[in-house]
Amino acid sequence: MTAHPGRGRAVVAAVLAGWTLLAAGPALAAPGVTGAAAARPVQGDPVDTDPTGTPSQPDESLPVKVTIEQLEPREVKPGATVRVVAVLRNTGTTPTGPLKYRLQRGPLITTRSELAAADKVAPLITTQFAQSTPLPDGLAPGQALRVRYECSADELRLLGVGVYPLGFTVTDTSNGSQVGRAQTLLPSFAGVDPVPTRVAWLWPLLDRPHRLLGDVAGQPLFDSDELARSVSKRGRLDQLLAAAEAVTGRVSLTLVVDPETIEELQLMTRSYRYGSLGRSSVGRGQLAAADWLRRLRVIAKRHLLAVLPYGDPDIVALDRAHLTTLGEPTDADRALVTDALGAVQATTQLAWPAGDVLTDTALDDVIRSGASAVVLDPAALRGGATPAPRTPSAVAPLPSLEGQASALVTDAALQSIVAHAASFPGGTRLAEQRYLAELAMIGAEAPAVQRTLVIAPPRRWSPSLPYAAQVLADTARISWLTSLTAGAVIASTPPVDRGPLVYPPAALRAELPQNQLGTLRELRQEIADFQSLLTNSDAKLLLSAYPDAQRRAASSAWRSDPARQAAYLDGMERGIRLLRGQIRIQKPVSGIYSLASSDSPLTLTIVNSLPTPVTIGIRINRPPPGFRIKDIGPQIIPARSRHSLRLPANVQRTGTFRVDIRLTTPGPQPHDVGGGVTLTVRSTAYGSLALGITGAALVILIAAMIFRMVIRLRSGPGEPAPAGSPADRSLS
Repeated sequence: MTAHPGRGRAVVAAVLAGWTLLAAGPALAAPGVTGAAAARPVQGDPVDTDPTGTPSQPDESLPVKVTIEQLEPREVKPGATVRVVAVLRNTGTTPTGPLKYRLQRGPLITTRSELAAADKVAPLITTQFAQSTPLPDGLAPGQALRVRYECSADELRLLGVGVYPLGFTVTDTSNGSQVGRAQTLLPSFAGVDPVPTRVAWLWPLLDRPHRLLGDVAGQPLFDSDELARSVSKRGRLDQLLAAAEAVTGRVSLTLVVDPETIEELQLMTRSYRYGSLGRSSVGRGQLAAADWLRRLRVIAKRHLLAVLPYGDPDIVALDRAHLTTLGEPTDADRALVTDALGAVQATTQLAWPAGDVLTDTALDDVIRSGASAVVLDPAALRGGATPAPRTPSAVAPLPSLEGQASALVTDAALQSIVAHAASFPGGTRLAEQRYLAELAMIGAEAPAVQRTLVIAPPRRWSPSLPYAAQVLADTARISWLTSLTAGAVIASTPPVDRGPLVYPPAALRAELPQNQLGTLRELRQEIADFQSLLTNSDAKLLLSAYPDAQRRAASSAWRSDPARQAAYLDGMERGIRLLRGQIRIQKPVSGIYSLASSDSPLTLTIVNSLPTPVTIGIRINRPPPGFRIKDIGPQIIPARSRHSLRLPANVQRTGTFRVDIRLTTPGPQPHDVGGGVTLTVRSTAYGSLALGITGAALVILIAAMIFRMVIRLRSGPGEPAPAGSPADRSLS
């Protein structure tokens, strides 16, 4: 595996930023400069105004900074003339004295491991030298000269098959010391006509979700106008599409699109707004969105169009959260794209999981949903990262419980070079040259054996247009490269077993946060509960935006921005709770309900502010002792109404009750749907139990009095009071 191209100054020294080799090649050379005149320095040229050059990074330890602006040809063959345009700048404080400059090379590199080592330690370039061109006046402090140089490829003796270290050097003629250098790598297939290496580019025309839940004055609402800027001139998606346009007809591509992005762009062709529900502005991207879709419509007919599931979901994270349905492609996704782009060859059978890795259970889900091929990193297969004597082709068998699929395995070194092209030492042109060197080395491993490679840049890649166009064009203009689509790769490449799936620990840390997916799962239940209150047609009216909103919330784009995902979930939660809040129980003005008898009905007023009727149930949450109501079954509350319901109530005692009444979904297993209220109910009537107790006590009292009277009657009249007793005296 090639080391990361941005690792430290050693890597800078390895490729020493020498070239801004642009695809235009000859068009950048000064007109009329050929033969001996090429060696004549041209003074006074503004070296920082070349609109096509990307300055390379020189060896900063030397006093003369060398920036190679042009190298021709890209594919150097025996007998060819090598032409260089370079800028020499004296960065020191003293004159240099007489100088000379030339091309020279080092020993042939013949393996990919040696090529990777050259990224860490710059190889020597002292094996072969071309003739020198003098610069007798040298350079004054701060002075810059643009010079032209040419030599025959035969002078460099490019006789091997592999990659040569190549440098453009500046030497002090007085002492022979080297005062400036720029260095890179040069492929060579001297005397060999290799079988072309087949390269399949997945070209990601993807973006993150921008649309918010809710409209403003009937216009769709976006979180920003960022997508409009992306499809406008020099925007990210504009540059990617322009690169594909530049090679259409010469290079076969697999264009990867997200139905969600296509849908947003379609909405943008009409009136739309961006900002928030409380404060929004008019969107200005109508023309840019329409033009971008028109351009895509034109080239999509010439390439394979791979349609990802809506929102480009994080498949593995959704599988862990038991939300797999949010990651499945649908016929509607494909129809959305084909309706927008016309008659195109579109497929939903190519799965491209975030991070290019997949678990076994997520693979089962992917194949069950119709995928027949999966793009994977070599580290996602147990034998994929093991160095092999010869680079294998990209296709590997991928068995699962749901059937057989094919893995399209990318190449780690090529992926790293492409992904980090924008920050490559020396600029994107050196990144392109490093990319060509890697491909050449793969071909040089076995020139008679054809290999097929798959390159999948980062999903939301942002290369410069010159770089993007050139790496694509290389597969058409370099004799040892050719292009094909992902579909052709599967159909024509024998699979190479790379072992079973593995899931790297780092991949787990990159997934969408499970706590936020848990919130999404709860929101899905709330939405389903609310939907059960409505008829199908009414649900479409009120909840039509929520299915797609849920899929946007599961987008893999939020891996790098979990805070934005959390904000999106908050917006969904506010939206569904706002709908639920339109159905409520109205409290009485006094705040107290009074019941005059034990079986007086409890009259409730249900307010439905929605434009549709709803069917609700009513229940008491933890009814207080001595109070209960009879279930009256599902009740239809008309749209935009205040509807009274009489609930048969029964109280067992006088007093005050705190009653928590909830609105629920209809059906045998009701769920709360909001709109609950805690009421104070005061009863002044005896319930049947209280009356029973009172009646029983009265019966007992009467029975006791009767019993006492019977006892007295049976005992007869009493004894007369003796004379002189207090009783006798009281009678006197």
